[in-house]
Amino acid sequence: MGINSTEVSYGFGQMGSIHIAGTVLTTSRDVTADPGVGNKAVFCAITFLEDTVFANSLAGLTPDPDNAQLFPGGTGRTSTSIDANGGAITGTEVFPKGVTIYGRWTSITLASGRIIAYIGY
Repeated sequence: MGINSTEVSYGFGQMGSIHIAGTVLTTSRDVTADPGVGNKAVFCAITFLEDTVFANSLAGLTPDPDNAQLFPGGTGRTSTSIDANGGAITGTEVFPKGVTIYGRWTSITLASGRIIAYIGY
C-alpha cells in the first residue's frame, strides 16, 4: 500500500475545495476539475467559517443518492438510517463557526453563512 493512495485522497477531500458564501446552488459535479471524477464527485466534508444555515429546500443539502439514507439532508430528504424521525437539517439548524461535518453530498445551497466544501469521490 502506497503512502500517497489515490483512494485515500478521493475519500478525504483532497480533490480540491470551494469557498461558498452566497445563496446560489452549488453542485459537486460542477466544481471538480478532475475529468476522472466527473459525475461521481461529492462534497465529503464541510467546514463552517461562520455560523451557517442551509437553505430550506431539497437542494439545501442533498445527500449522494447512492447513500441518501446515511447522511442528513434538506427538506423532503430523510436520513432514516441515522435519524429516528428522518428530520431535515435545513432552514433552522445553525451550524456553528469552526465545526466540520463529514458525509457525501452532491449539492449545497446556503441561506446564510460561509463554508469551505471539500471535494471527494
